[in-house]
Amino acid sequence: MNTVRKDLQKLFWMLGLALTLPMVLLSGPLAGYLVSRWLILKWNWAPATTFALVLVGFFGSAVQTVRILRLLYKGSIRKDS
Repeated sequence: MNTVRKDLQKLFWMLGLALTLPMVLLSGPLAGYLVSRWLILKWNWAPATTFALVLVGFFGSAVQTVRILRLLYKGSIRKDS
């Protein structure tokens, strides 16, 4: 019974991490876009700032996605000892 509970906890942990991936991928570029729009409207920065900050946000999202995927991979390895 204890192993079933541990397996279910592990399954829900992995499911929760997997469901956060789309939000992580979306949040970086969206934050870059919103910050750039604010900088452009507030301090008249160049419009090219939008492209640059969206790329920075995408890079940050990609790094975080790789970290989550590594956690998922580590969690999926079954330890039969």
